Amino acid sequence: MATMAAVLSEDNQSLLRLIRDRRPKSLTELAELTGRQVPNLSRTLRMMEGYGLVELKKNVREIEPVALATSFKILID
Repeated sequence: MATMAAVLSEDNQSLLRLIRDRRPKSLTELAELTGRQVPNLSRTLRMMEGYGLVELKKNVREIEPVALATSFKILID
């Protein structure tokens, strides 16, 4: 539960919505939109990619973040 809470934090959900809505073409562009540093974003996005929430498309010189999930339903049995 703690890991899920960290992955789906309010900040990360906002980041996913921003990626979905603004469609930045690079991590640099996303950093400008968020005010965060590229290495910080890169770590966060790699973690989110591991959970299937984003895809990091590698272009010639840039990495384009693509939001794969922006709404969540959590079922606890």
